[in-house]
Amino acid sequence: MWKVAAAKWRRRLEEGEEGGDRIEDRISRLPDGILGDIVSLLPPKDSARTQVLSSRWRPLWRTYPLNLDLGALVPYDRLSLGEISSILSSHKGTGRCFTVPALYFDKLSDSSAATLEGWLRSPALNNLQELAFHYGRPPDAEIPPPLPASVHRFSSTLHAANFGGCSGFPDGSSDASALFHFPVLKQLSLLDVTISESSLQSLLAGCPNLQSFMLSYGIDCPRVRIASPTVRSICVVLSLRRGGMCEQIIVEDAPCLERLILFPHRNYMEMVITVVSAPKLHVLGQLSVDNPMLELESAIFQGSRLVSSMTVVPTVKILALMQSHLSLDAVIDIMKCFPCLETLYIKVTEPTPIHINSFVTYNRIDAFSNARFSPFFICHLCFSQTTKAGETNVWSRKYRSLLRTIDIPLKKIVLINYRGNKSHVNFAKFFILNARLLESMVFQIYYGSMYSEIDYCRVPTASSEWIENQHKLLQTKNKASRIAQFDFIYPVFRYKMLHHHMDNVLAHDLSTIDPFVGFEEWVDC
Repeated sequence: MWKVAAAKWRRRLEEGEEGGDRIEDRISRLPDGILGDIVSLLPPKDSARTQVLSSRWRPLWRTYPLNLDLGALVPYDRLSLGEISSILSSHKGTGRCFTVPALYFDKLSDSSAATLEGWLRSPALNNLQELAFHYGRPPDAEIPPPLPASVHRFSSTLHAANFGGCSGFPDGSSDASALFHFPVLKQLSLLDVTISESSLQSLLAGCPNLQSFMLSYGIDCPRVRIASPTVRSICVVLSLRRGGMCEQIIVEDAPCLERLILFPHRNYMEMVITVVSAPKLHVLGQLSVDNPMLELESAIFQGSRLVSSMTVVPTVKILALMQSHLSLDAVIDIMKCFPCLETLYIKVTEPTPIHINSFVTYNRIDAFSNARFSPFFICHLCFSQTTKAGETNVWSRKYRSLLRTIDIPLKKIVLINYRGNKSHVNFAKFFILNARLLESMVFQIYYGSMYSEIDYCRVPTASSEWIENQHKLLQTKNKASRIAQFDFIYPVFRYKMLHHHMDNVLAHDLSTIDPFVGFEEWVDC
């Protein structure tokens, strides 16, 4: 297809010249430096294809910084190992980005480390700025391959590093030549790595300009201590993994920490996260239903529930929660702890569907998998799971005195999986009628279907009559804030394969004030 497009473009140029109406190629007139930047930012195959545009473009791809992001290629279009080696050996310029996802090591097994080591020693990757690789998750009894020794040759140029499925990180007692020292590194991610506490501390100490740090999936280190004078964002992706697993994360000293972002796994083991000192922390979440236990200064949370609090935490302004049932009592307790909270996201969780005899039921039936149930019982259990209302959230008398003494600081509220039942209406109406500073309230409607993921395109939409009735039930015309806007939106579904990419973006993208914009699109892992 790209050859046909290039041929048509050349034919248009020739026809234009012969007819006197010349088509001017302004892009090719740009300086080599700009054209080289364009080529280096394209995906691997697209950047190589620029050679057919004209003789002006032909030498650029082989001489300008190489962007070999293999993770940008879809699985059926991925390069072979021989093609990767050929690209690296033929490229005459330096490197900008080199990314190798785990699927490239599936068939290498014992030779994975040697293959990656050979690629990293290629002159085509000199002055590399971004490096990411993942060996894949080894069996529980096996030790992952060691961190490639050639990584250290990028110490003076590497800005972003993502290490996955490896071990053998040096600690303070290692030889000086093996110590991890990357003075310009700003982004660091560790995925499924085996690392000791002393090695992790040595690693962080060797990154004096680190701004964002992500611990992802099953890091094999029982206790993690984080002390960094420069880090601004910490992201922890928690998951269930047999064998060694991180049980405690302690943020001892992070004077510049602004964000603590958590991605909890549906079935992960209990963990304690302790924040000793983070005076600039203003973004927190998502706090799951039951885990982890979070100790934030004097406040203790068990999942999304505040257990105790001796003093308030005035710095937190943006918070994301997950609740099994929408609870006004729990949210008001949290607001007392965070008196300056301005933006609140709440996702109401839903049961996980499984299929039994072509009927969708829920994972709570698993405990009775050896029993025999009639179809009527199965259907009744499904109906009970999906219609359980939870708390009533009646508040008019309960919080009458409280409303006389406090002003609700919230400016933005996003409710995800809003069902419009009595409990949800009462919850939302509390803020509509009492939050004087409220500017926006978004209701993402619960899709309410039992279709499988491949059938999400058939999700039923709420009628305009239903939305109009919700406005009446919520009494939006009697809103406490004159400028408040109320929007009902439909769910947007993403494939689960995009979830891990979102982890990386949220951990390291510091350009946005609110990282939870689009929180309704996050996939429950």
